[in-house]
Amino acid sequence: MPTFLKQGLLILPLSIYVLAYFYFSSTFTGKEIEYYQKLILCAASIFSNFYVLYYHYTNPPHPKFLMLPKRKLSIRTHVISGTIEIVFGVIAFFSSNPEIPAIVMALSAIIGHVTSSSYQTPIVFGAKSAMIPSYIFCVSLHLYCAIHLLLEPNSDLWLVNTFLVLSIYVWCRVFYFVFTAFGLFKDNLYSASILAAGVLIFPSVLGVAGNLFFIVFVLGYNALYKLIMNPTPAQWISWTKESQRQTLIDEDAKELWIGNHLSINSEQLDDRALAAAVFTQLDVNQSGTLDKDELMSLWREWQVPEAFINNFINEHTEVNEFNFNEFYEQIWHIKGVKERLQKETLKLKYLSKGKNISNEEKCRLIFEELDIDRNGYIDELELKILLLEWGLPSSEVEEYMQKYDDNKDLKISFEEFFKMRPVWSFAYSDIILAS
Repeated sequence: MPTFLKQGLLILPLSIYVLAYFYFSSTFTGKEIEYYQKLILCAASIFSNFYVLYYHYTNPPHPKFLMLPKRKLSIRTHVISGTIEIVFGVIAFFSSNPEIPAIVMALSAIIGHVTSSSYQTPIVFGAKSAMIPSYIFCVSLHLYCAIHLLLEPNSDLWLVNTFLVLSIYVWCRVFYFVFTAFGLFKDNLYSASILAAGVLIFPSVLGVAGNLFFIVFVLGYNALYKLIMNPTPAQWISWTKESQRQTLIDEDAKELWIGNHLSINSEQLDDRALAAAVFTQLDVNQSGTLDKDELMSLWREWQVPEAFINNFINEHTEVNEFNFNEFYEQIWHIKGVKERLQKETLKLKYLSKGKNISNEEKCRLIFEELDIDRNGYIDELELKILLLEWGLPSSEVEEYMQKYDDNKDLKISFEEFFKMRPVWSFAYSDIILAS
């Protein structure tokens, strides 16, 4: 078939759809029509809720929500309160006496969903420059609508508005699924999903200028962040960069540092030669070694989490300086745990065990890969690397380790590791099976 016919077949049905929508939306106007359009959006949101709730109740949350009781409580509160809002919102809409279910919906939003969403906001994945102000805007609007619904439980306006704002979380997951299925926004999945969800819902709640208010809020938040926080160039990269997982070294910050400090073309050097050039740049007194202060300064510019830096220094108290070989092997390439868990040899080891593998065998498989020196223990630092990669805040990494390191020997035995089910089960399912 000629290309122009293919293009015509592509454009024709879409053109008919768009023209029909333009005609109906511009011809039939008024408050009543706008209300019916909001109901159509509510109906689509209810349908999408079935998918999201099914996913939530049949799939375990990310480990960062399961590792500590307070995180587990927050995600369970989030899901249960959201479910209550949906169920009682639908009941209130179709009930001849909507007051009680509407009050239940409003209280569930205020006490449960708004608080749990606020608690989770600092650890959201994606570009924090987009995700954090978007979450703040959504949570604030949700709270505002829920309070109005609590004060006016017979109001269809606030009932529908509260339900629609709640649906932003649902549409975020729907867009994430759709974008993934079609391979869209591969480098910005989280941020694109939350922005698309907001752009879909805000005009129905805030009016035709809703998206404008939202965009101004996001831009204003970033402007204030830059003015008040005064981030370094590396910190600004980390703030604006899309991130599905936290990594130990921010590669963009690392490249920025190299570009600012080395008058060479890094693409023309192999990895070891580039590391040597960085080492020479840092070795100001030309002693052939780098001390810990120099390394700490470098790592901070590369956005390495402070918890890792402190633990690395504590584990190397007997070493004050590092020569180039030590720098290259231990510092230049901080091997993330995830890299090791994705090795082809580990996949083959899993396949050799077959499908009927016990939980203990799954745990042992992960444990043996983390136990690099095969001494029967996992180095506490190695496990902290994995927790940081999965987005657990540094302070909570310490709290989590204290909880499971029973004898406080700074080593994790197999028995202690087996109790860390969120760690090894997620590593097994998400990393090994995905491989």
